[in-house]
Amino acid sequence: MTDATGRLKAGAAVFILAGLQYASLEGIAAAAWTSPRYDYAYNYISDLGVAGPQFYDGREVLSPLAWVMNTAFVLDGVLFVVAAILVSTLFSGVWRGLFLSFAVLHGVGSVLVGLFNEAADAGSLHLTGALLSIVFGNLAVFVVGLCWRRTGIAGWLGVLSLLLPVLGLVSETGLLLATDPAVHGLWERGGVYTITLWELAFGVAMLARPRSLRTRPGSQVSGGVLSIADEGLT
Repeated sequence: MTDATGRLKAGAAVFILAGLQYASLEGIAAAAWTSPRYDYAYNYISDLGVAGPQFYDGREVLSPLAWVMNTAFVLDGVLFVVAAILVSTLFSGVWRGLFLSFAVLHGVGSVLVGLFNEAADAGSLHLTGALLSIVFGNLAVFVVGLCWRRTGIAGWLGVLSLLLPVLGLVSETGLLLATDPAVHGLWERGGVYTITLWELAFGVAMLARPRSLRTRPGSQVSGGVLSIADEGLT
C-alpha cells in the first residue's frame, strides 16, 4: 500500500466516523427531548443544542442533552476538515484548492454552530456558522462530483456527489421560501443530511473498492496529486 493510498483510506474512515457520530448523537439528543416530544418536521436541528426551557423564534426549545448535539456539531466540523485534507490528494490545481477551502469553511461553520447555540447572546455567530456549514459543505461535495472522472472514483459516487448538494441547496432555498413552520425542520434537514449521507457513502465506497485507491505500475504521487488509472473505475 502506498502512502497516498493509505491517506485516502484513512480519510474515508474519518468521513465515516464523522457521519456516524453526527447521526448517532443527533438521534440520542432528540430521543431525550420528550416533553413535548421533539418534532423532526417542525423543530430545527439547532433546537437540539439549546438546553432551555425557553422560547426561541416562536418555538419552545428544551433539549436535555444539548451538550450532546453541540458536541456532534463540533466533531463533524473537525473530522470533515481532517478527512478532506487526507483525501485531497485525489485533486490537483484549482480543484484541490476549492475542495479544501470549502471543507475548511464547512468545518469552521460547524464548530461555530456547536459553540454558540441559536438562542445565545452570540446567536448571530450560530447563524453565520450554520450558513457556512450548510452552503460550503454541499459545495465541497459538489467539487467531488465535478472531478469524479479525474479522481477515479466510482461513477455512481460521482453522480451522487453532483445530485446530493443540488438537492441540499434547493432544500435550503425551500426553507427560506416556506411559509408553513410545521415543515421548516424538514426543509433544513434536506440541506444538512445530504452532507451526512455523502460522508457515509464516500467513506464506504472508497474503503470497499480498493481498486479505486490502488496506484498501478507507473502511477505516482507528484506535487501532492495522486494519478489513478481510469480503467474499471467509472
